[in-house]
Amino acid sequence: MEVLGHRGSRIPGPENTVAAVDAALRAGADGVEIDIRRTADGDLVCVHDPRLPRIGGRAVIRRSTAELTRRGIPTLHDVLDVWAGRGRIIIEIKNQPGQPDFDAPRERTAHALIDLLRARGLAGSELITVSSFDWFAIERVLASGIGVRTGFLTMPRMSVSGGLSYVRKAGHAELHAHTSAVLAAKDEAAGLAKAAGVRLVTWTVTSERAALRLRDAGVHGVICDAPADVVRVLRPAAGSSAAG
Repeated sequence: MEVLGHRGSRIPGPENTVAAVDAALRAGADGVEIDIRRTADGDLVCVHDPRLPRIGGRAVIRRSTAELTRRGIPTLHDVLDVWAGRGRIIIEIKNQPGQPDFDAPRERTAHALIDLLRARGLAGSELITVSSFDWFAIERVLASGIGVRTGFLTMPRMSVSGGLSYVRKAGHAELHAHTSAVLAAKDEAAGLAKAAGVRLVTWTVTSERAALRLRDAGVHGVICDAPADVVRVLRPAAGSSAAG
């Protein structure tokens, strides 16, 4: 089972930073998940929330790239530089109704990501997965022919079977289901995903106990707040080696 750091590594953090990504990979995680949004300049930065107190509560989309980086928010280029192909990276496109940068179905963030990955020579990389709650975004990435995996991210209320139905029909490679939905399906979730030919990844794992339950349920991967702790529990020898 893959261990993937949530927002790089929320613990110890700070999330969605170069340091968090590097910490997760050094601790032996198989990869990381990070969030992206557009700046006022059209660049991509790694940040979860659409508005932040440290930028005066104004929307990320209304701030320049230079100001955001000065305030500790890295660009996607910065994060990809430190990632450097060390395992998997899941890039989540943030594009939700009611938020100031929501623009479905135009999907400017998805287009910017496609252009950036092509420019960096990452088209066709098996190490990159693009995910989103916004199915227009991942469909745009899939249709671009850039050749990276796409994954549909689902809310807790959506069942595993419901998510798989869409993923299979649309041609995505992965379903990123909430842990509560996976555990509610008990032993059926992994079997349903296997039958559909879809990788099942779960979010967000906040304890080692939950990681063990999900491993026993047969999921392909877990997105964890504290990837170093999960690595130590699942692979004690690997965790000790990474720590040393």
